[in-house]
Amino acid sequence: MTERPLPTRAIGGAVRRELSVRTSCVGGDVKDEVEELGPPPPVQGRSQVAILIHGFNNTRKAARNSYQDLFDNLEESLPGIGDDPEGRFRGFHWPGDANLGPVSFVSYPVEIGDAKKSARSLARFLRRLRGPGIQDFVQVDIVAHSLGCRVILETMTELLGDGVSYPVVFRDVCLMAAAVPLYMVDDGAELRPGAELPRRLVVLHSYADLVLAGAFPLGQTLGGEGFFPGALGRYGPPPGLPLPGGTRMPGLGHTKYWKDKAVSSHVATFLNLINIPSREGQTRATLERKIMSEEEGDANG
Repeated sequence: MTERPLPTRAIGGAVRRELSVRTSCVGGDVKDEVEELGPPPPVQGRSQVAILIHGFNNTRKAARNSYQDLFDNLEESLPGIGDDPEGRFRGFHWPGDANLGPVSFVSYPVEIGDAKKSARSLARFLRRLRGPGIQDFVQVDIVAHSLGCRVILETMTELLGDGVSYPVVFRDVCLMAAAVPLYMVDDGAELRPGAELPRRLVVLHSYADLVLAGAFPLGQTLGGEGFFPGALGRYGPPPGLPLPGGTRMPGLGHTKYWKDKAVSSHVATFLNLINIPSREGQTRATLERKIMSEEEGDANG
């Protein structure tokens, strides 16, 4: 049955446009093909698209609310951006959860496999994209969280593994609280090629992330991926990954990234959203002053 978007809050335009490989709102299998949901325009034929990717143990409703949290914060600094006037943003939905009620978190080792399957489906979708002209490229930006970071790293690695040149250019990729073993992005490791593919990669990380400190190493071990490995989203990127590299988010917990105003400011600057026209014509200087103020607050706190 075709998945139908259902309002969760007073959702903005950016959240209403979706890409989904879910077969169910909660749990379920991974679809082989990505389904586009919501109003036009479609992704095919666009010159650029920004994809948001949620993490582990998110139902479809929870993921939508997370995406909306980000845009609620962006709207405060850039009025009008939450309406996505250019149709640039897509919320990606994948079944990184299980329909087990209050104990759904125990499914983490299984969800690693679903992350890989979702990556293959997303890679298949991206391979087919074309820009507005016959030879035009599609510029792809990514904001991913938790196990969603594994999804996009697997996706980019999958595309490279083809040995074929596609008209898709990964421009800016932002990984938040990445539930990815550090050893997988070391020099020569399996996901390192994907991590080096985008023009710019930034890793927002926090040593105070208790999920990545405790549950993540255990889940990875039970999933047969290392022995209590450290997480990219806790320790930051290893040496040699493309600049700007890592940005420490002092004291930030694992589930707080989508709601955090400092994170949304970093995302806006990193994705160059401040050059998109808004209702009140706010400038780069306005947002940069906001970021500086928040960073000073972190340093003084």
